[in-house]
Amino acid sequence: MGEILSGNTPEKNARMMEDPASADQRRDGMLFLVDHDFGKHPPYTTRYQQIAQKDSDPLVRATAVRTLNVARDKTATKVFISALSDPSPLVRLEGAKALYRLPDPEAAEKLLEVATNDGSRFSPDDTRRQGENKDVRIAAIEALQHYRRLDIARPLVSLLNQKDFGIAWQTRRTLKRMTGKDLNYDESAWLNFITGPSKPLG
Repeated sequence: MGEILSGNTPEKNARMMEDPASADQRRDGMLFLVDHDFGKHPPYTTRYQQIAQKDSDPLVRATAVRTLNVARDKTATKVFISALSDPSPLVRLEGAKALYRLPDPEAAEKLLEVATNDGSRFSPDDTRRQGENKDVRIAAIEALQHYRRLDIARPLVSLLNQKDFGIAWQTRRTLKRMTGKDLNYDESAWLNFITGPSKPLG
């Protein structure tokens, strides 16, 4: 009732979400809608998916991915995977966070690519040489805990002794959740365990 009296209605925010002149309005409209139960279902989630992929403003795309995550829209996982390749690190971060909450088997390889991209595999003159944003990498590593596979765990082990402790810490945490065991930051011990006779990853 208070929203109606103030004029901040669902209809108003649906129009704001479509405002071509204001990215702020589009973001605010989506955030209002997803804060209500009706805004967590089609046709709203269908529109969020479209905005996440097509809006010209990276903050609007990131907000759309976030609203889909808040709505727990299981039909949006392909959008989240696509977000991992977005030019904006903000969108990529929201995509990785969403895949932690809503995992998809088809996301594993792309998440691993993001997680391990420290720039070292590119030539010095490659524009990708700087590697992936640290926060995006950490979010991707966290999301990988859902994929209990040797081909995912083995490359993760190589991140345990990266110079950035945030990367190493999240890698150890993910490996613990994948295997139920904690071998600290000992790469050799982890490799021996995941490839050993106990076959913790199948």
